[in-house]
Amino acid sequence: MSVDFIDESNYKEYDYITYGRQFDSYRWFKPILTIVLFLVFYILLDVLLLGATGVYDFIRTGGDLNGFIDRLRGTVEGGYDNIGVYDLTGSLINLGSVALMIPALALARGIVRDRSFSSYSSSRGGWSHLVFLKCFVLALVICGGILLINNFIINEPGTYNNQFTKGGLIALFIICPLQCLAEEYIFRGLVCQTLGSWFRLPIVAIVLSAVGFTAMHPYNRIGQASILVTGLAFGIAAWLGHGLEIPAALHIVNNMASFLLAGFGISEIKTDVTVEEMVVDVVISVAYVAAVFFISRKTDWFDRIRYDDAGDWNDIMDDKFRAREAKKAARRAKKEARKSN
Repeated sequence: MSVDFIDESNYKEYDYITYGRQFDSYRWFKPILTIVLFLVFYILLDVLLLGATGVYDFIRTGGDLNGFIDRLRGTVEGGYDNIGVYDLTGSLINLGSVALMIPALALARGIVRDRSFSSYSSSRGGWSHLVFLKCFVLALVICGGILLINNFIINEPGTYNNQFTKGGLIALFIICPLQCLAEEYIFRGLVCQTLGSWFRLPIVAIVLSAVGFTAMHPYNRIGQASILVTGLAFGIAAWLGHGLEIPAALHIVNNMASFLLAGFGISEIKTDVTVEEMVVDVVISVAYVAAVFFISRKTDWFDRIRYDDAGDWNDIMDDKFRAREAKKAARRAKKEARKSN
């Protein structure tokens, strides 16, 4: 597809949260079908991944299947206290299973075909690598700077005990970004846009999707309050920037920093979050959203789009509709011709 840029006056009608309604094939019930199929595909893919991981771990440990089962049970029952992403098996169990939400969503959308998959990425014509790169640098400065101050200046760093295996460290750099992207595609993409298309009020969709995002994280009450603020920040960032690249950048930086700091023994990941830890997370979220808001008002980072995603989809659907109608008309003409003969 050719790269065309739409001027800002035309672009303003494309609100990211309510973007689903820009597609002529939109019907209120189609997102429900997508969600149901997504869950089916996700469960199937997750079973396949865990099965393959179990086989790998069985071979690696020389036949110790009980060890893999114990790790799996500990991940489910122990919350974040037992999360282990520091070897390949741990990354696949804890992060890879979440990353599978992306292909599951793609498969579900391919069956329902109510919109293009790229419309989940943004209302600017799909994923923009340039927007993501700019926001990634912004997230590095804000999140990295605050975590650096908190872990090395305000608080004494940990013991620097390395928990990573070589395979685990490599896997983390590959799988963790995919895990973060998957959560963005589901909560800020599928869920938030579905709610936005139903209620037509972006703030309602952002709040409700943030509540769902919070429910998926088994922290204590303080930790869940922190995640709620983070979920709200991610939703507002996607709304302001008209796409997932903006919250995904902070999500990836934040998760990678957390896992790296914990893996090298500088900090720890646990279910019981303290008030101090919540304050750090809230400061990062608020600072990032404030920066995105300022950038959205002072620059054109989020204004120019690659192509009219909804318009192109509607043209394709319209062509298919006309083709179907032409075939129906041709069949009717043949029937009439046979009757007249």
